[in-house]
Amino acid sequence: MNSKELFALFLRVVGVLGIIFIVRHALQLGPSCTICPVYLIIKWVIGALVGLYLIRGAPLLVKFAFPEKPGSPAQ
Repeated sequence: MNSKELFALFLRVVGVLGIIFIVRHALQLGPSCTICPVYLIIKWVIGALVGLYLIRGAPLLVKFAFPEKPGSPAQ
């Protein structure tokens, strides 16, 4: 594995851990939550979207971190 693949794998692991954290946090809060539920739902949706993007490998982040060198074959 080269460094680009390891970075993409790291992003996927962070995405999985982020989704697990969001689900655990959502399950721990019960109906006795004093914070505005709309705020929590928006926060969870944004967190889930970021986590899913990271699970997909975050192609834009990988491309930013490892730009293609001119003259190299495209993968």
